[in-house]
Amino acid sequence: MQAIAFYLIYPFLMLVSSLPLRFLYFLSSYVVYPILYYIVGYRKKVVKKNLKNSFSEKSSDELLEIEKKFYKYLSDIFLEVLKSFTISKELLSSRITFENFEILKECISNGKSVIVSLGHIGNYEWIAKIFPAASNVNFLVPYKKMTNPFFNAMFKKSREKLGATLFPTYETFETIAKQKDKTYVLGLANDQSAPPDKAFWVKFLNQDTSFFVGTEKIACQMDFPVFFGHVTVPKRGYYHIILEKISEHPKLEEEGFILFNHAKLLEKDIVANPAHWLWTHKRWKHERPEGIGYGFNITQK
Repeated sequence: MQAIAFYLIYPFLMLVSSLPLRFLYFLSSYVVYPILYYIVGYRKKVVKKNLKNSFSEKSSDELLEIEKKFYKYLSDIFLEVLKSFTISKELLSSRITFENFEILKECISNGKSVIVSLGHIGNYEWIAKIFPAASNVNFLVPYKKMTNPFFNAMFKKSREKLGATLFPTYETFETIAKQKDKTYVLGLANDQSAPPDKAFWVKFLNQDTSFFVGTEKIACQMDFPVFFGHVTVPKRGYYHIILEKISEHPKLEEEGFILFNHAKLLEKDIVANPAHWLWTHKRWKHERPEGIGYGFNITQK
């Protein structure tokens, strides 16, 4: 059944992917957005709740404006992901720009692998795809395997086309161990809603928020310099990534330093452009247990 589903849908995906971006954005505005927002109402309750709790100081009209802008942006992302299968290196390079690559490359030239920590802002398909070609360094990215092996192979092949190396999330430490004699950039997208007893707790967007601890755990164990990737959307279909160093030597930092700074930098970016964060996820599924303070509630070092 999985093979049948793949081969039925595959021609349609490739047809859409082959269309010019200008036409895809037309479809986004006049087909995908109305269906997603007005007809299907995709996760609209989750989005409304997340926005209201994050920006309690804003009026209902202001929240509604952000909500609609977000769904228009989400519609664009959906079609941009499909475009990823056929998009050229040249077109990607014209759409995605980077700033402060030199500080990252300095670490690489000194024989140090680095971590780039990101939030869920921007088109991850495009950024991960062009990063190794733009920086001329090895780029490793963990990903969640799809249940359909045919679609999983299709997406993995597309993502690795320009030099990125993808591996299942559960193989992160195994993959790092295999790369011990190489230098590379490890891209990690920090997520929220970690299990309460295995989390880093911080006040984030006016709410108690549990972050997964993997980024800091890896950084401290390996002593990899950590950079935060600020992703902005200068205009429709264009992305700009500014790299900011969080720590040169994570082992020397106080516990929680990496994740705390990641959370604050991400929060700043979200507040500046709230429509560009992925609001459809249930990022606040857990409440901070009574008696547990902010920071790590488990020992990470």
